[in-house]
Amino acid sequence: MTPEHSPHAVLDELAGHPHGDDLARVVHTAAFAAADERRTTLEGGLAELVDRAGLSAADAETRFGNVIRALERGTSEGAGSATRVLLATLLARGVALSPPEGPEAEGRVAEALVWLATYTSVDALTALDAALGERAAGLWRAVAALVRRADQGALPQLGRAGAIIAAAALRGSASPAARAEAAALVDEVRDPIVRSLLRDALSPGRRPSRAPGADGAGPDEAWAAGASDLEGGAPARLAGELSPPPRGPVALVLLAATGILLVMHAGRLAGRFLLRYRRPAAIEVGPRGVTIRSRTELLGRALREQETYIPVEALLRATREVRYPRLGLYAGLVALGLGTYLGVSLLVDGARAGSPELLGMGALVFAFGAALDFGLSHLETATRGRCRVVLVPRKGPAVALAGVERAAADLALGRLPRA
Repeated sequence: MTPEHSPHAVLDELAGHPHGDDLARVVHTAAFAAADERRTTLEGGLAELVDRAGLSAADAETRFGNVIRALERGTSEGAGSATRVLLATLLARGVALSPPEGPEAEGRVAEALVWLATYTSVDALTALDAALGERAAGLWRAVAALVRRADQGALPQLGRAGAIIAAAALRGSASPAARAEAAALVDEVRDPIVRSLLRDALSPGRRPSRAPGADGAGPDEAWAAGASDLEGGAPARLAGELSPPPRGPVALVLLAATGILLVMHAGRLAGRFLLRYRRPAAIEVGPRGVTIRSRTELLGRALREQETYIPVEALLRATREVRYPRLGLYAGLVALGLGTYLGVSLLVDGARAGSPELLGMGALVFAFGAALDFGLSHLETATRGRCRVVLVPRKGPAVALAGVERAAADLALGRLPRA
């Protein structure tokens, strides 16, 4: 995208246009009506919208093209053309004129924008940062939530194509919020293309293709400013799933000895795989405290949403734990115990009877048990451990977030002031 055909250039043009905001509202209404009705063209009801706004064809003229004719042509415009940039920026400007209030409204607007970017020629995601600035943070969080749901197959109306478009938008944005969401998503999604796009967004050498900002800064300066904001005061975000906090040694022994621990794990597994019980959550860590947002889902439906804020003064401890697979270790210990018992028994019987066959068989069983223990114990040493962040407030229950990236956890916890 050239500087003369960029969202910033279009916004500059609209600022001096006598009907700039009216045109933005017309495009906004036409586009969202198409998204609601799942139409891939925008000209439906256009004449009525233009008449209601009191506009004429001459009023829609800009140096990037005529807005009304661009809406009528729709998808016939080539990618990167001036009129496509014009419509995308007008739609983003329309969102800025009527910004969504609250997460639910942001989710609806984000879903409409992603659908339009996927199935029509109007991609307002590329102009969100220019049109809304810092106010786009909530929309970027909503776009990231759509990527999660689409990756899980819970958004058939967007599908894989929508997830790829949304990930590409996160990748192209220099917003600190978008980059934080990309960092949280990169280890959650399963689609390789979506993951690759998000990983590129975190590449240190990447510079998003942007036009100069309103302050005259070039693309590299604008990216550097966004990166410094992310590393500075913007909160770090971790996404994962709530898990039971670690128990004390006494409680762990009692639960294990009574069999309650086994029943709890079996019930948790049954709920997860039979009832699709999930507790996705996100933690935002800032220099002044931690915000925990969680949701309880059953059979794919949200049952409860909760948000908790823990100020730094009320936080007793924040730790990061890495848990490695232990099934191989336990199986190896059992194999070693059985091999030792059977091998020693055969060795003793062979020594008493003076039987070389029993002695050899005992030595072989003992060696097999030891070899099996060694192999099973080291089978999963190359597997990455699962990272868990544990927050212990001075009052109230502890909170544990599992399934987070180790490097992201270290970066987030580093935001907290040290005692």
